[in-house]
Amino acid sequence: MPKPAKLWSMAGVAVVMAGGWLAAGPARWCGSAETQGLPRAAAGQQGALPPHDQGDSHPADRPNATMPSLVARPLSKEQFALRERVRRVLADFFRQPLNTADNTPAEILAFCLAYGCDAEVRFGSSAGQPLSAVGCLCWNYSCAGYELLTSDGQRPIARVGYGLQSYPSQLLGVLAQAGVPASYEVRVGKFHGTVADLVAAEQRDCRPGTDLSHKLMGMAFYVPAGQTWKDRAGDTWSVARLVREELARDVPTHAPEAVHRLMGLSFALKRQRRQKEPLEGPFAQAEEYIGQFHDFALGLQNADGSWHPHLFAARGTSSDAWGTLRATALIGQWLALSLPDSRLDDPRLIKAVQRIAAGLETLASG
Repeated sequence: MPKPAKLWSMAGVAVVMAGGWLAAGPARWCGSAETQGLPRAAAGQQGALPPHDQGDSHPADRPNATMPSLVARPLSKEQFALRERVRRVLADFFRQPLNTADNTPAEILAFCLAYGCDAEVRFGSSAGQPLSAVGCLCWNYSCAGYELLTSDGQRPIARVGYGLQSYPSQLLGVLAQAGVPASYEVRVGKFHGTVADLVAAEQRDCRPGTDLSHKLMGMAFYVPAGQTWKDRAGDTWSVARLVREELARDVPTHAPEAVHRLMGLSFALKRQRRQKEPLEGPFAQAEEYIGQFHDFALGLQNADGSWHPHLFAARGTSSDAWGTLRATALIGQWLALSLPDSRLDDPRLIKAVQRIAAGLETLASG
């Protein structure tokens, strides 16, 4: 039986959070060389993939993730035990496959957030042929009757709505977090392109005053430092401008968008550091802002490692178990991504991972 959408959304952010903390890896299930190329359906097999024209790629193939390599770090006895606990939770959810008949693109997006390039779904039913979840989205397979992408004939366009993207540019942000290369193929009807074409479409759609957090995650991954582009009105944009726009945007502190903004800004800072670019101008402002929010967020954490369902707008515990777990996963994910390595051993972060692992274990067994 397919899981509710909220379960997969929660699982996505929670598992990525745990993966960010486990610097010794392999935490994010992303594109290891020995796991590329899922098996393809034989003729007449149940759930066989639909016909497609011949080429070098196949929708069942997993992308070759282009993530920076992780450096193993020694773990304490407590951390080692927690790592194994998190891996068991990861495996439990991975063994409950989604499928294109019952699960929407929104649910598959959440699964890709959790498992990156190794995420897979089944075609047609839970007993169908394994299919790369990223390939399923990028080849625009119908999922529970919904197609995530449309096209203007020149570029793929990701749609927002029920069962689709919950936020603008969410697909691009998920692909960036999974390390999907810009050369990975995208197909929408007769349109054949790549993720780079999706990047170009998102660049044309930049608009001041709107939610640009997921777009910032994507551009910080796919656009080299110093590169600019034009929106459809002819205005010039850059990652630095996206950072300025996000810093100036008014976001309710009780809403998930508040965490999304922090994620986008943190991605931009990581890009600058990775490419050895200076943190000046809007990047210096973002660094100061993120540092202040680290202390603020940790100050709101409850003694059991959780956060209030209203995120940064409230302090204390709540009887809303789902809301508490969701908030703890969202904030924990961002902290694991953005805290410096020297602070990943913070007992408060470890306690958050323990809290989320326990919540996921309860859901998996329920």
